[in-house]
Amino acid sequence: MTKSGAGTHRSTLRLTWRAVEIGLFDREPPSRAGATVYRALREDVAVQFVAIGPGAAYEVVHEDGEPDGAGGVVLVEPYEVPPADDEPFLAAWREAHAGLAAQRGYLGARLCRGVGPAEPRWVEIARWSSPLMVARAGAAGALYLPASG
Repeated sequence: MTKSGAGTHRSTLRLTWRAVEIGLFDREPPSRAGATVYRALREDVAVQFVAIGPGAAYEVVHEDGEPDGAGGVVLVEPYEVPPADDEPFLAAWREAHAGLAAQRGYLGARLCRGVGPAEPRWVEIARWSSPLMVARAGAAGALYLPASG
């Protein structure tokens, strides 16, 4: 897999729902109506594919900017957080997010919390203008592009 052209790919996913399904896969999942499948830029990441679509497994807790805009790369960061630690996690995430959102190349983000038995319980999905801007900002997480399109 090459990284060339990573900053120029265009994606048109637009979320109009407040609840989503997020699937993390080691192989490309079958297509599902309304879902967008993302493929990891690197082969050495644990989750090779992420599928995001309408559903009820996750509620959107925070959204800003243009997380579904065209272009750039998508950073996906799952978090395993025990239910008793939700409030401290959210406070720490908001503080870290504020610093990253001020960085050049940041385009938008969405933080989702699992409803019921969803694993991982929290997933951050952020759009950046390029892998270079992610690295310069010091953001953590695997980077993805739409698998087709």
